[in-house]
Amino acid sequence: MLAVDPILLEIDKLITGSRLKELAFIADTDITERIYKMDAVLKELKPGAYLLGTGSTTVGIIPLTVDEVALGRSPTALEEPGDAIIDYAATDTMYFAPREVSRSHAKVIRRITGSRLEYVVVDTQSTCGTFVNGMRVDPAGDGVVLFHGDVLSLGPSQTSTYMFYTVETA
Repeated sequence: MLAVDPILLEIDKLITGSRLKELAFIADTDITERIYKMDAVLKELKPGAYLLGTGSTTVGIIPLTVDEVALGRSPTALEEPGDAIIDYAATDTMYFAPREVSRSHAKVIRRITGSRLEYVVVDTQSTCGTFVNGMRVDPAGDGVVLFHGDVLSLGPSQTSTYMFYTVETA
């Protein structure tokens, strides 16, 4: 058996323990309390479109206030820095190496079609694919128009997910 550096075992223990504690927090918190907190936050959002980070690697609220938002991840220590500029980075490098998210993975593009404002997700030649409601976005296509409640996933496992969320004007 190969000797394993004890620090690697400790890192693995910390990563595993933190994920289990997160799950325990969710399991131990009443769903009513969780829903109440989400509702309170979402009621404070200004009118507009958002990506709500719902995955373990994408947590947060991204306002879609510009014409293009790039999604991806930072390069690892084993990769050369790239030229791609990422507006919001998923952190799917749990063990310091990427799992499913490409450095330049997808873009959400805001455009006007007729008199309507719409948001389209485009896969930017990602390695593992971009999915909307479980259906793969064609990387050679024009993208997929997003609607309120659609689930966007960076990769097929559904761990790096966002919900497209809109707040209408009162």
